[in-house]
Amino acid sequence: MRNNALLLIFLCVSTSLTAQLNDKDTVKIGSVTIKAVFEYVNAFHPIVKQAKLLPEQARFEIREARGFFDPKFAGDFSEKRYDETTYYNKLDAVLKVPAWIGDFKGGLERNRGAFVSAENSTPDAGLVFAGYSLPIGAGLFIDERRNALRQAQQLSRIAEAEQVKLINKTLLNVSNDYWEWYFSWRQLDFVSNADSLAKQRFLFVKETSRLGNSAMLDTLEAYGNMLQRNIQLEQSKLELNNARLRLSVHLWDSIARPLELSSEAIPFFINPIEYSFSISLLDSLRNFALINHPELMKIEGKLAQLTFEKRFRTEMLKPTVNLDYNFLTESTTPNISQNIFLSNNYKFGLSVGMPLFLRKERGKLQVVKTKISLQELEMIDLKRGIGVEVNTSYNTLKNLEIQLIRQNEVVVALQKLLAGEIIKFQNGESSLFIVNTRETNLINAGVKLAEFESKYAKSIAYLFWASGIKNWTY
Repeated sequence: MRNNALLLIFLCVSTSLTAQLNDKDTVKIGSVTIKAVFEYVNAFHPIVKQAKLLPEQARFEIREARGFFDPKFAGDFSEKRYDETTYYNKLDAVLKVPAWIGDFKGGLERNRGAFVSAENSTPDAGLVFAGYSLPIGAGLFIDERRNALRQAQQLSRIAEAEQVKLINKTLLNVSNDYWEWYFSWRQLDFVSNADSLAKQRFLFVKETSRLGNSAMLDTLEAYGNMLQRNIQLEQSKLELNNARLRLSVHLWDSIARPLELSSEAIPFFINPIEYSFSISLLDSLRNFALINHPELMKIEGKLAQLTFEKRFRTEMLKPTVNLDYNFLTESTTPNISQNIFLSNNYKFGLSVGMPLFLRKERGKLQVVKTKISLQELEMIDLKRGIGVEVNTSYNTLKNLEIQLIRQNEVVVALQKLLAGEIIKFQNGESSLFIVNTRETNLINAGVKLAEFESKYAKSIAYLFWASGIKNWTY
């Protein structure tokens, strides 16, 4: 009778543990998938929102740089009268329109008064002028405003790379916390079931001992096993609660209020069979990473900026030579039907300038060249590091895939050992201690299997992150 009752309990243990190990691919009511968590994070996470603002900020900086090409109006009026005498009455209004090379300008100049010099005197109605200023030395091929615009345009590329970097890093952290939550939940599931079975066994052995059908040592064995399982249960509850809170940190609603996962929420494991990580996929991921990784894109954007800066600093080694030409006509009779551009009514100027030693210009150019060399060396090192990171993460993934398969085999083997030990115990060839040991080994193997599942899912996330794939998901 004693052996038959114990056999029934042990068969319940084995059946329950086997059911736990085989239901991991079943979608349970109230389950929270990693994909659903990613959708919340992509929609409402503050860091993701911050990252999405970076391209907009870059657009505003480009707009700021385009401001160098905005037309500008300037006017100046001054008059001096003393003792009923007009010393001077001066009006100067200019509209300057920057072009890609040089500047267009036009305006009105009117100077009247008793003491205005003959050089500056104009007709009473004033002179209308329009002309063009052309740099034929420094500034012909690139100048400060074109350099600023070209560098600002590279900010879009840098901002996009920084956006991908921030979002991917956030998703990686979310993935790690999600699979820690999954592991803690699976562990608690095993330990909780084992604790319940240990209590049932203790009560049964205690009763059979009272009736004289089992030894007192069996009661002590069952009692000690029950206490150990209860300690494991409390520790597992703590770990699950903390893991759930760590995952909740990433969850927000549409009005930036923090959300918290319900204690009733259940994680959902992805089936590894759905993924096929072959060598050809590794080659594709590595090739993609060596071109599109956000860290590389950032350096490429900075190198492009430095290239424009180098062109500008090289241009500044040339002498400054500016040609200015304005045609003139009276404001009251602007007859432009005739060829006024070749008439005698014009104002022409030529300005030339150049530092004698060019130490400032040469120094700035060498600084830029040094920065370019530094960025190029960093890119070489980064490419090597990214390639190695993709390879190592792939190797880790494949190794965990093998361990996951082997651990499944271990669990199946331990299930058979436990069943066999129960039969031996029924025949009087084993003891309660050995049966408990077999059961404990099975529970530990089940927890280890959940750990491998968690690590495997994490390794998938890490491979995607190392490859720099934009907004990757499971």
